Amino acid sequence: MWVEIFKRYIAVLLIGFVIKWLDDEVDFKEEAAIDKKKLLNIFDCKLPYCLLFLALAMMLDTYYSFSLFTAAYIIGMFQIPLQRLPFGLKSYQEIIILIIINTLFVPIDIFIHALILIFTIQLLDDIVDFNYDKKYSFKNYAVKFGKGEVIIFILILLVAAIMLNWINTLIILPVAIFINYLYSRR
Repeated sequence: MWVEIFKRYIAVLLIGFVIKWLDDEVDFKEEAAIDKKKLLNIFDCKLPYCLLFLALAMMLDTYYSFSLFTAAYIIGMFQIPLQRLPFGLKSYQEIIILIIINTLFVPIDIFIHALILIFTIQLLDDIVDFNYDKKYSFKNYAVKFGKGEVIIFILILLVAAIMLNWINTLIILPVAIFINYLYSRR
């Protein structure tokens, strides 16, 4: 049991860095439109590490790594459902495909748990970024619906996540907070 928990912790840590780096790439493009002085090489050196960390995480814990990664993709694309993506599909079409793949190949409780946790992490991030996103008119659930409403929804999602799998909730959420802490220090 402890070996499985350790493997899951390391896998979640690796996948967390991948998601954070990819999220930074998307956020960087939005910020670059505002601040032209940003350096353009932020992501260039991270791509090989993203691929390596994703592969290692998948080896350590296939279901959670895949579910967390695809849940982050789904949540990220959810706000831009009609945008055309590189494969020529719209965001909502890719979301549907990823949901089908997850329901076919991943236990449904793991996929739902991953979606709940990633959405919770997204909402927490929206609360942290509230002032910045409001200042520059970026899309953010806290800006759209209000901080209080988002906090209440976070609490509801946390209860649901704990009810689904309290051990994995206690592994994944602290790792996400730790990764955000590391990024807040730079």
